Amino acid sequence: YLYTMKKYLCVLILALLAAGKLAAQEELIYSQYHFNYYLVNPALAGAEPCSHLMVSNKMQWAGMKDFPMTQLLSFKTRVWENVGIGAYIFHDRNGYTSKAGGQITLAYHIPLSRGRRYSKKVSYDRQLSFGASFKFSYFYINDQLFIDDPDAMQDIAFNNTDGFLPNANFGIYYKSYGGFVGLSLTNLIPLAADIYGDKELPAPFTGFLFGGYTFDLGASKDKYLEPMAMLKMNQYLEVNMDLNLKFGHDVDEDWGYWVQASYRHCWNANNVQAMVLQPMCGFRIGKFQLGYAFSLDLNNLVTQNYGTHEIMLGYTFCYQKHFCR
Repeated sequence: YLYTMKKYLCVLILALLAAGKLAAQEELIYSQYHFNYYLVNPALAGAEPCSHLMVSNKMQWAGMKDFPMTQLLSFKTRVWENVGIGAYIFHDRNGYTSKAGGQITLAYHIPLSRGRRYSKKVSYDRQLSFGASFKFSYFYINDQLFIDDPDAMQDIAFNNTDGFLPNANFGIYYKSYGGFVGLSLTNLIPLAADIYGDKELPAPFTGFLFGGYTFDLGASKDKYLEPMAMLKMNQYLEVNMDLNLKFGHDVDEDWGYWVQASYRHCWNANNVQAMVLQPMCGFRIGKFQLGYAFSLDLNNLVTQNYGTHEIMLGYTFCYQKHFCR
């Protein structure tokens, strides 16, 4: 009897921990926006007049047992003169819990550059974009991983070990020559997943505000410097502030490179704070793009793992001077 009670207690504790991790798993998708701004703002779907395909793999807290891992595949393109579409799918494994899902997007872009009415060739130097997305997530738990003895789960089981959750996003994006700014809102539908036989908290309503400017360096304009900042806040007053500085050199149409330094500061309503450093780099070889990012949490975990590593491989179906946002 005592053995059964210990097992039951263990399952309950792990279930509570799983609930917290499920609520935070979507954060892993948003943290990859450095390689693709479309992940945080649906208005970026087709904002550039070319198609972009990206696949990435993120290993969080590498070195720890059963560290979280996220795979992502995304695509965005402009299908007509003013209409863009985008989509992504992802899978996140976090020990005994997993999450899979995706998003589909429709965006509309309004060129604002002078001369649009008098020329068939539309300029994209100044543009206002709107986008809306339908997204979905599927949660599931491998309850056999909770305890060493699978037979003990015959009498200890959750009512539900999986759940499906739809939601929606909306975004606005404006660019004017070197400057750009975007505002997006996500988790617009306050739905909750029924995964333990009881309703979990809905994904928090969250807003993203980002902006930056690309400064061309030198007469040839083959080098550029791009400062950028993003503010993220949800309904529980949890705030992330990112400060980024990117330097890029487009040597020619065959290859180029970029490096970026990023700093993230997070705090919540109880003034609990966290700090993250994110150095990054990337190369462009023809139309292929390869990127790498390293995240180091400046907290107690820093002595228990080797940080977070992310690798991105992208392909742009046209030549672009700067890395595709």
